[in-house]
Amino acid sequence: MSSYDSLDEQKKFACRVIADHARATAFSIADGILPANEGRNYVLRKIMRRAIYQGRHTLGFEGLFFHKVTNFVVDQMGEAYPELETHREFIAKMVKLEEERFGSTLTVGLQKLDELWARTPTGEVPAYKQMASLFDTFGVPRDLIRVSLEEHDFQIPEEEFNRLFDEAVRELQPVIVQPGTARLRITTFPPSVIVSARTEFKGYDTTRVEDSKVISLLQDEREVQLLNEGDTGDVVLDRTPFYAESGGQVGDSGKIFEPSLTVGQPPLVATVLDTYSPAQGLIVHKVKIEKGSITVGDTVTAEVDVERRDATRRNHTATHLVHAALREVLGGHVKQAGSVVHPNYLRFDFNHYQPMTDEEIEEVERLVNEQVLRNVKVDTDVMPVEEAIRGGAMALFGEKYSGMMRVLTVPGFSKELCGGTHVRATGDIGVFKITSDESIASGVRRIRAVTGFDAYERFREDEKLIEEAAANLRTSRAELPNVIGKLQDELKKARREAEELKLKIASGAISTSAANGDEAREVAGVRVLAKEASGLDAAGMRQLSDTLLDRIKSGVVVIGRANDGKASLIVRTSDDLTKRVPAGQVIKELAPIIGGKGGGKADMAEGGGSQPDKLGQALQASFSVIERMLES
Repeated sequence: MSSYDSLDEQKKFACRVIADHARATAFSIADGILPANEGRNYVLRKIMRRAIYQGRHTLGFEGLFFHKVTNFVVDQMGEAYPELETHREFIAKMVKLEEERFGSTLTVGLQKLDELWARTPTGEVPAYKQMASLFDTFGVPRDLIRVSLEEHDFQIPEEEFNRLFDEAVRELQPVIVQPGTARLRITTFPPSVIVSARTEFKGYDTTRVEDSKVISLLQDEREVQLLNEGDTGDVVLDRTPFYAESGGQVGDSGKIFEPSLTVGQPPLVATVLDTYSPAQGLIVHKVKIEKGSITVGDTVTAEVDVERRDATRRNHTATHLVHAALREVLGGHVKQAGSVVHPNYLRFDFNHYQPMTDEEIEEVERLVNEQVLRNVKVDTDVMPVEEAIRGGAMALFGEKYSGMMRVLTVPGFSKELCGGTHVRATGDIGVFKITSDESIASGVRRIRAVTGFDAYERFREDEKLIEEAAANLRTSRAELPNVIGKLQDELKKARREAEELKLKIASGAISTSAANGDEAREVAGVRVLAKEASGLDAAGMRQLSDTLLDRIKSGVVVIGRANDGKASLIVRTSDDLTKRVPAGQVIKELAPIIGGKGGGKADMAEGGGSQPDKLGQALQASFSVIERMLES
């Protein structure tokens, strides 16, 4: 490797980019940020890929190199920043994974970019639709496209580039927004209420507060003085036991009530549907007035749904135990990336680079349930944030902490900053069961779990399913896995035999019709066979195309099938005709007919679409498409 001083200016620039981005990468991953496609994770992915691109394209590095540079960062800075040394292996592993993932994309991307610039007149910016096509069809990263523009001396503001690029992507592949539901929230909260109203939260100590005063009422985003029977609105109290949605924990529900003090007037009964906080120190109860009416200045009793609150407490404390267990089983790189604490389940997102094994899930469950069975008292202390963190309390990246904070401690196992509501002792959780482990983004996984009565219901349902399956298969619980395994083997064998039979039938029928001249045609001196074979699966189509191409020796075979509301095509071209009739070009002209797209090599290409009713039209069009290619 040449010395830095002997390099030209472009290579010196590449070296500086790699060094700077390696530092940012090492520190980011040590802090729990992993390359992905959203937020700060996407920023990390962009700087990593920019460095890898400079190493491959400008400096000519082959193979994986960037993880070696980040490892050097740890060597140089690990003494001053011990967290780098602690996460050395994890940093190297994550950088390698991203480098491998980006490697194949980069190879194809550079080739496609070179082809695009070759087609673009000197001094002009390639059409955004063409650049977006590289992104949409070949997966060329947009940041790589942007780097290429800069290297050709086109300095386009990032905001303008992103806007035009996104518009071009939408034209190529319109985004379909699936209908969904959202939690009801006031979009414009009256500033006067935010400034003047304050609520004292009493919910850590009790679930019922008497003599609460109504200090504000809202309806349809406006302050009102009265809510009548049947109305839905928002109530602000001076004191409340209701926890407002925060930190992943959902808001409490329950009721606000008071007997009437006026003869003939019905008592107040209001159902609290949800509780939220639009501003610091302000708690708002979304209510429906079931009976009577409520007026500003009234004195009422606020009572939380205790059963729902207890279920929420169990799940919230369980998330702390899960966090600690994951760090013990998977490693110290695990950090919370989000959570939802609901009465019926908990959801916990965390940084990790691969699916958990069955053994790892089992060990996490064991550790959490071990803490539950210990029935350890859960300690809650209020202390300055700095003191809590010095004492080892976990703080979440991106969360804002200041002043005095609550610190929840499960002695000997977990210590975290948290303002939510929790059980008095771990035994109150009852039992803990993980129900799923899934990926939600690159380097981020999500656990779903249940506790208490919901876990019991899960075990009961599992027991019922096992007993029913054993009874239907006439076997015992112990033998159930073996019996199911044998049935699966038999089913695979039967399906394989069925596919082989379909292939023989289709091959025989097509070869007979081809011999009779019913399907094969002479097109400009070339034999072309186009046929539907909807009874086959994708593998069967490929095998059939091989068989038919062998039989006609020289020519083009086009096979199509319709299945489950979709259509697919495969084109095979004999070796002697690949330059005149490349299969990839044929499929690009046929696939749009069935409402899709396709691609491939000169000798074989595949495509699919969403309009199976146009399959016959596509097969018929193959003759004219091939004829046009042969005559050009």
